[in-house]
Amino acid sequence: MRIVLIAAQSLDGFITKHAEPGTAFTSPEDKAYFRAVLAGFDVGLFGGETYRVSRDVIRAQPPGHQLRLVMTRSPERYAADAIPGALEFTDAAPAALAADLRARGFQRCALLGGSHVHSLFFEAGLVDEVWLTVEPVLFGGGTPLLARRADLRLELQTSEKLGAHALLLKYRVP
Repeated sequence: MRIVLIAAQSLDGFITKHAEPGTAFTSPEDKAYFRAVLAGFDVGLFGGETYRVSRDVIRAQPPGHQLRLVMTRSPERYAADAIPGALEFTDAAPAALAADLRARGFQRCALLGGSHVHSLFFEAGLVDEVWLTVEPVLFGGGTPLLARRADLRLELQTSEKLGAHALLLKYRVP
């Protein structure tokens, strides 16, 4: 199973603007790209904070399109939101989670945030690629792409413009 981290960030490396949750800062081109590219994944994986911020959008997806999986320390808190096979909550560690998804026949997992989940999957050596939209904005603060220090060198595979000003970078994790 391939795990691809998909994110948008400011030019100075933040996936949120200051303390504002979500990605309202992204361009219309990135929003369109994000919606289109997600169709190619059979799992979308989020952390609890990302789920809380985008709950209505995540729940609005029709069942059967894609498994939406939320990593949280307290999956029982979300029992009323759970839809087996469509929207699930787990406290499993990344390696166990990836093994379970593989055993269930899933092929492509979009790792969609936030920074804590990104760090956990990198630390477990489970990220295969990073698809990063860089928006031409500077925040000077916010949520970084990774929650903890890392020392990784990625290999650039492609780069392309999204609209007039945003840049889409695709990296392979060796």
